[in-house]
Amino acid sequence: MKDLILFGIQWSGKWTQAELIMKNHPDTYSYVSTGNIFRALTKGPDNALGRYVWAKIAAGQLIDDKVTNSLFQAYFYSVMDEKKQMLIDGYPRTIIQLDDILRLVEQEKRTIQGIQFVIPDEVALERMQSRGREDDNEEAMKSRIQQFYDHTVPVIDYFWQHAELIKIDATQSIDEIAEEVTWIIENW
Repeated sequence: MKDLILFGIQWSGKWTQAELIMKNHPDTYSYVSTGNIFRALTKGPDNALGRYVWAKIAAGQLIDDKVTNSLFQAYFYSVMDEKKQMLIDGYPRTIIQLDDILRLVEQEKRTIQGIQFVIPDEVALERMQSRGREDDNEEAMKSRIQQFYDHTVPVIDYFWQHAELIKIDATQSIDEIAEEVTWIIENW
């Protein structure tokens, strides 16, 4: 088994598939979502970091690389079960973040692969509107889509040059996508 990064525009089904992976492979993976970490920071007692994160999320902007990398390293070195593989959602989103994780993986003598969930922007918008999370306003959604193309697509292209990556059509049913993901995990 390899560490696994889930790539895709927001609302492409990464979180749904991550839940299924954890349900089907609970003893294999340790799940981390930077989005979940950021939202948790905004829900706790009032603090400067939580206010900073909330302002960025509400505006549909990326969190600073140093903050994101620090939180990810805290997860890796303090929280993650070292006997498990990482299942990563929402990180890395910039080349600086990708360099950080590739350096960590190499330093720790781990292997990593990626799965990209591909959907058209229109499908992402439809899914966003049906979900209705409090930080999903139309302006923030459009900003996140643009951030994906400006920052994450180059990360995916760069990742592909340094590690294994497979793309999945995420317009399929949840079960069809889960079958493909399972095949990748077990055979790739």
